[in-house]
Amino acid sequence: MHPQRSKWRQAFRVIKEQIRVGELAPGDRVPTIHELMADYEMSNTVAQKVHRALRDAGLGETEPGTGSYVLEGAAEKAGDPD
Repeated sequence: MHPQRSKWRQAFRVIKEQIRVGELAPGDRVPTIHELMADYEMSNTVAQKVHRALRDAGLGETEPGTGSYVLEGAAEKAGDPD
């Protein structure tokens, strides 16, 4: 598996699990692009993919200039762990 691909999936799964178990609640800010880049040693493009995946899964939304946040009802959408 391509290293960058596995990094974004790993980050997505960690955040999804934090949402599922309530560590990240509706309205909480998810890790920023820069935090993801540092924590997972990924590129800016790959970190942006994590935010897009959260949005596409109905778990988060991005507010330009302020960050990405957990959506209401996201814990239910996160479902069972992968």
